[in-house]
Amino acid sequence: MLLVGFVDADYKAITCSRVEINIDKSNGYGFVTEELVLEEMSNMGYSFANQLMGDIEVDRIEKSLIDMPGVKNAEVFKYNSGVVKIDITQRKPIARVIMKGGLIGFYLDEVGEKMPLSDAYVAQVPIFNGEIKEGRNNYSMNQLFKNDSLKEISQLDDIYELAKLFEKNKFMRAQIVQIYFNQDNEMEMIPRVGNHRILFGDSKDAEIKFKKLTRFYTEVINPKELNLYDTLNIKYINQIICSKR
Repeated sequence: MLLVGFVDADYKAITCSRVEINIDKSNGYGFVTEELVLEEMSNMGYSFANQLMGDIEVDRIEKSLIDMPGVKNAEVFKYNSGVVKIDITQRKPIARVIMKGGLIGFYLDEVGEKMPLSDAYVAQVPIFNGEIKEGRNNYSMNQLFKNDSLKEISQLDDIYELAKLFEKNKFMRAQIVQIYFNQDNEMEMIPRVGNHRILFGDSKDAEIKFKKLTRFYTEVINPKELNLYDTLNIKYINQIICSKR
């Protein structure tokens, strides 16, 4: 025990030589950068250079990093060589939500949790806007993120279910740039190619509608003919109703 005490005391007296920051970017997103991590550490009082390893609090650093927008997980390690290693995994957004009025915006990530927007990076994901209401309490941004239940804002359930389908369907993810909630709480889609609207309805049978619309675009209609139509109505399972201009 005495020997362990001496070793521990010596370890705490080791001077930090450098910090290594490893950010997993395998999901293709860039919400977290080394500069942002170093800035966060600086705000906590860590410069690392010539700091004693014993003064570097691993748990405190991990907690602070996980609170950063875009960070899914953070692990910090200290080595007796004087190296501090920080490993960061980023969150993966699948939808961007703009509440009615446009003052509140956020992402939904792959597990359906709300994720703040970032000043450093904008994710190329489907945008949902229109009559998406804050609820009877008129949530502010802080209140919104403190509310863990999606039941208070039921439209988020529809958005999350639809966003998961976009993740599975590369063609639709490329073709649809915006999903608008109208006054009837039904969704209208704005395509990238073609000057028309897609009347999607609610999220019921959404997977069937996706397959039907994908087939219509890829097998039925000539892309040059898309501008002839004003609306494509796919609200009904067994048909697509095309309205010409």
